[in-house]
Amino acid sequence: MQAPIRVLSDSVINLISAGEVVERPASVVKELLENALDAGATEITVELEQGGRKSITVRDNGCGMSRHDLLLSVQRHATSKITQQSDLASLMTLGFRGEALPSIAAVTHFSILSSDGSEAWKLRMDGGELRDVSPAARTRGTTITASGLFYNQPARRRFLRRQSTELSWVEKYVTGCSLARTDVSFKFIHNGRELFYLVAGQSVPERLRSRYGIPGENRYVESKGNSGKTDVKLIWFPDNRWNRKTHQYILVNGRLVYAGLISGPLDSALAGPAGYPLLFCSVVIPPGFVDVNVHPAKREVRFREPSSVRSAVESALGDLLDSRKKAMLSPTGSGYRVASIRAEKTGKLSEGLFRTAMEIQAPLPAGGYDRSESAFPIVQIGRSYLVTSTETGIALIDQHAAHERILFETVMNSIRDGSESGQQKLLLPENVKLDGEELDHLEDYRAVLNRAGFEYHIEDDTLILTAVPPGTFHGISALREILRSLQDPENEDMPLQERVAAAAACAGAVKFGDSLSPVETRHLVDQLFSTSDPFHCPHGRPTLIEISFEDLEERFGR
Repeated sequence: MQAPIRVLSDSVINLISAGEVVERPASVVKELLENALDAGATEITVELEQGGRKSITVRDNGCGMSRHDLLLSVQRHATSKITQQSDLASLMTLGFRGEALPSIAAVTHFSILSSDGSEAWKLRMDGGELRDVSPAARTRGTTITASGLFYNQPARRRFLRRQSTELSWVEKYVTGCSLARTDVSFKFIHNGRELFYLVAGQSVPERLRSRYGIPGENRYVESKGNSGKTDVKLIWFPDNRWNRKTHQYILVNGRLVYAGLISGPLDSALAGPAGYPLLFCSVVIPPGFVDVNVHPAKREVRFREPSSVRSAVESALGDLLDSRKKAMLSPTGSGYRVASIRAEKTGKLSEGLFRTAMEIQAPLPAGGYDRSESAFPIVQIGRSYLVTSTETGIALIDQHAAHERILFETVMNSIRDGSESGQQKLLLPENVKLDGEELDHLEDYRAVLNRAGFEYHIEDDTLILTAVPPGTFHGISALREILRSLQDPENEDMPLQERVAAAAACAGAVKFGDSLSPVETRHLVDQLFSTSDPFHCPHGRPTLIEISFEDLEERFGR
């Protein structure tokens, strides 16, 4: 028989609500930092013991509270941030629900010491029950201490992770807040040891360098994008990478959030097997176009016009890659210069069947190359890497990864255009015997493979290949790699066209050990820098490594 329906007691309601807002020490720090910033603080100190499991203290020099406001602050849904429903559409503060302090107080030994500049008071609570309110001494601002997190909920406490894990989550949020508010100083202390101190007035790149101890010679790239009412700013340190996204910061109107709509394009363009780069992404959008009230802990947001936000992010990504190209390549001709790539084939570069064949296989830009003295030479080493000079140092290029990027974009353009302009006729057709399953798959995917630039016909059990995507070196291998990729269940989530293009690029690109002539090496580098992202292959691996002259001088002890 079902038990009768009862109204829950206030203590149980408080614990349920607290469970929605407070998940771990980082949740407590997040709420207290938001309150400190909303209170106008310019100096904030966060101090933890045992990753926050033992105690969490946040001190600020904000506006502080009177005794009356202090008592109201621990009442559920008591807030100074909003007064009516319409205020939710124009939120300019980080907090607004009035749930943070009572939720934290419900699961900790809790105290607030606060002064509005005229008087100071201290409030103590245990498990949500008020113990004491008494006069105290403090300069203007607030100090909040929460100790023994989940002391009254042993089951919840057992779910907390080890000290280092909880500490890393707190560090993530404190750093995110510091990037949103560079006008505020942040000090972070753990077990009595200062882990970092970020002074007020730093720029975002300076704050990231200070936070992560990044030397001045490590480059960063900054870009901006816009679409409709959405503005995006990206700052990217391409040489500082980790195997997790812990060091990527996405802020929407100054609030650190998780947003797949934003992180998806960022990961596709900038991440890969080499890891996730240090990244700052700030999205500014009118308050009425974003809903921050969709998650109890305000971690996630919902956009009124998601397509506009995605377009703004993609716009910033395009600008970011262009900025990195400009940072690497000389605009004045004093360093390596990229020749413009055109679709038309050129006349003969040199005599001889081999040269002519290579020219057809990898057509050169119209008018040939700029042979001026200012164009640095490109040298192949180990039949695997290309080395050239830039205005600020040297570049080491992975010839296979670079050619993969070129072919991937060539094939994708051919698929989208669906024209024979994306085909390169072979002087001598290639042929190979295939089994029945492979031949069946070739027939199943003939339409998309034709659009990609492959042209073939089948005679009995023999494939005869007559055309490949421009620049493809290994046509039969490319087709077989495409068939393998199309049957691999791990690639099911990737769009069919991208699977075809990525597999064709990987198999059709020049390999480690393939010898390239000086003409071919220059052509490959020129084509690489005409792509949308010359710094990553389709799988996200880097195509090149840059070494500055300053780094070389340091290594040689100059």
